[in-house]
Amino acid sequence: MLNPALAKRYATALADLAAEQNILESVGEDLNRFAELLQANPNLRFLLTSPTAPAQDKHAALEIFIAQAAPATIAANFLKLLVDKRRMGLVDGIIAAYHRETETRSNRITVSLQVSHPLETQHADELKITLSKLTGKEVRLESRIDPDLLGGIVVRIGSLMMDYSVRNHLNRLKAQLRG
Repeated sequence: MLNPALAKRYATALADLAAEQNILESVGEDLNRFAELLQANPNLRFLLTSPTAPAQDKHAALEIFIAQAAPATIAANFLKLLVDKRRMGLVDGIIAAYHRETETRSNRITVSLQVSHPLETQHADELKITLSKLTGKEVRLESRIDPDLLGGIVVRIGSLMMDYSVRNHLNRLKAQLRG
């Protein structure tokens, strides 16, 4: 993504339109399907982002997605607009910004976790409750297994990182012993 501020403006405008029609979640799902299609088809991504590809070829490829996936009219028109304005290269950033915007509007937050082994359901539920109290928002956990942690957990909420891993603890002890 070349310009995160521009991606955010596009995402906010799309979220405003979707909110007016009360279809924030539906448009987000449509954008996710489009992102999955681009990820699975690098040639399609190349076509849609290429500055030298004719606009009619880009629209023809986009129409196939629209015909098969049947996204909301707002999402379909938005994707066409990105082609017309030559902003399809920003689509990944726009989709990420759109999801952040919908989370904000819905008073939700996604918390990223790094753990050495999968959390038990009870521990995940307790962590959600604690983080909800801390943030004042509904929390959705995204866990990633990192065996290098040895134990413990690393929590990321936006730009805030809390590292309670055994690896971090051992590194701090090593630094203290060095003096």
